[in-house]
Amino acid sequence: MAQAQQPKNFEEALQVIQQQNELINQLKVALQLQQHRQFAKKNESLNPDQLSLFEEKQVGVTDSEEPSDAAVEKRESSRHPKPKKNNSRKENLDRLPQEGCEYDLDDKTCPDCHQEMKQIGRRLASREAVYVPAHTVCRNVYAKTYKCQHCHPNGGDKLVTAKTPSPLFNHSYISSSILATIAANKFDLAVPFNRQERMWQAANLELDSKQMANAVIKGAKRFLKPLSDFLVSQLRQEKVVHMDETPFQVLDSGKSKSYFWALRTPKEFAKHQIAYFYYAPTRSGKVISDVLTPDYTGAVMCDGYRGYGQEQLPKATFGSCLIHIRRPFIELVKGLTLKNNAQATQAVKLLSRVFHKENNLMYKTPTEKKAQRRKLVKPLLDAFYRFIEGIAYPMHKLKDAVKNALELKDRVYQIFKIGELPLSNNSVEQSIRPSTIIRKNSLFAKSTAGAEANAIFYTIVQTAKLNNLDIFKYLELIFEAYTRSQNLDLKAYLPWNPTVQQICGK
Repeated sequence: MAQAQQPKNFEEALQVIQQQNELINQLKVALQLQQHRQFAKKNESLNPDQLSLFEEKQVGVTDSEEPSDAAVEKRESSRHPKPKKNNSRKENLDRLPQEGCEYDLDDKTCPDCHQEMKQIGRRLASREAVYVPAHTVCRNVYAKTYKCQHCHPNGGDKLVTAKTPSPLFNHSYISSSILATIAANKFDLAVPFNRQERMWQAANLELDSKQMANAVIKGAKRFLKPLSDFLVSQLRQEKVVHMDETPFQVLDSGKSKSYFWALRTPKEFAKHQIAYFYYAPTRSGKVISDVLTPDYTGAVMCDGYRGYGQEQLPKATFGSCLIHIRRPFIELVKGLTLKNNAQATQAVKLLSRVFHKENNLMYKTPTEKKAQRRKLVKPLLDAFYRFIEGIAYPMHKLKDAVKNALELKDRVYQIFKIGELPLSNNSVEQSIRPSTIIRKNSLFAKSTAGAEANAIFYTIVQTAKLNNLDIFKYLELIFEAYTRSQNLDLKAYLPWNPTVQQICGK
């Protein structure tokens, strides 16, 4: 091993010592971060001691609080806060179907004179919610036949039979309501098929996991895929879309990891609220152009994954999630033990000011939002980038965090050109969460057909939720429509259609 060059004077020796101390501190931070990742809770909140390092109260914003865009997006265009929901006991009971239960005297004679008493009224003694367990019935569908007594006098009776809805599946007792319940349980409540077996047995219906899986696959392909395709065609017309991907194992794919690609419209300024899921056996960036098409000219809000690039969408603009840029600095702050002015701490502080200012902008239109950002947010974001650019010799995880932020700087600054572009990718990550919960409960899909069916159901269910629909009612409405006609007017069944809202709205 080559011997280190000896310092020539006291100043050089002092500089060497300082560099070695900095290296030791960086290694300590790296070790603490590794320990934190292995043993600590998986969130981005900071403890009070760490927060005390910051000079302002607002710096403790975390992902769980949706600091980037949720606080902005939850405000209406008027910027007036929504009234709080009053979930009082009375209101909860009033919205339920009402039924009475009366208690009468066993002895209606007066306890004093023993004469017959007359009822003069009744009082409401109490109110309570009562659960009626689910049950199934066999519906026997009959078609009446009529004969004309006036025509065809010489034979050949004129018979007319009433038209009945077609079965959802031939030679199957699974109806629209059953399939809607199965799908709502899995794709809304994350109840896997094996657990649903016991639920259906309790309701006196023998349904096994294989039957439910086959029904979901067939139902997705026959009834929901046309609507899913129509929704993605609407999404491609939006000026801004969120995009993200999450792994999902498919046994027959031959790969250790496959992926669900998720897209959704922003909460602000979108024509319609749409979520779209697409299954692919790869994380290749080519999937992006397959979903959005190379002709897409809008803006894509995404994380720093290299697959999101101009080579896939040459006409599109790319933003970058500021929360993903902040995350490595947050992790470094969690690993700090010395209460000093660590560079990571200062970086988090500066970014927190950006989030705080963004959350308190006042605007009604994208143009107004863009102008407000340039005036109020840009100086704060400039200060963050000036600071990290000025860090001398960042090492290890800090170096990676700084490098990542600098590489994505041009994309981050697109928010000052496009008012519709959010500050983070939180919205689509929230839409992905149900699929991750189901993944934990169900572990994997057996077939590619099953994974594709899952993507279709995620699309319909998540879009319905974004439009405040009752999932069961909406799915049953669609399935029932197909029992009467195989050629639906898809526009009539979009989640934001007024009739659909009236029938299925919560």
